[in-house]
Amino acid sequence: MDTKKAQENGQGLVEYALILVLVAVVVIAILTVLGPQVGNVFSRVVDGFGDSSATGGGGGGGGTTPTGNVTSVSAWRGGADVVVQIQVSAAVSVTAVDSQSSKSGTVNCNTSCTITLPSVGPNPGTVTVTASGGNSLSDSYSAQN
Repeated sequence: MDTKKAQENGQGLVEYALILVLVAVVVIAILTVLGPQVGNVFSRVVDGFGDSSATGGGGGGGGTTPTGNVTSVSAWRGGADVVVQIQVSAAVSVTAVDSQSSKSGTVNCNTSCTITLPSVGPNPGTVTVTASGGNSLSDSYSAQN
């Protein structure tokens, strides 16, 4: 009888393990889909804090020199290429990377600039633009017609 009881306990343990694996797979899938959007929200919040404290003010004197941040990104199809319009808060080097083809482009951007990523493929995708200071924003584009 003890052997049968141990087997039933083992069966329950395996069932719990399978449930945990299923939950982990669902969480990973959700994070994969929503990860860039959540990252953009946090980047915007951090950018908001950085803009208010970067100029110094108050009785302390000079403050620090602000670094350029990506403030907006728009990506769209231009035939087989993807065109990326970028707005920044101050002069900064930015890099745009395509999720579909991993193609990238880097440019020095003063207030706004454009990067064209050639022949990224026919499927829809996302372009993530990262400033040399570290913040990044993303935008999605549609499939090629």
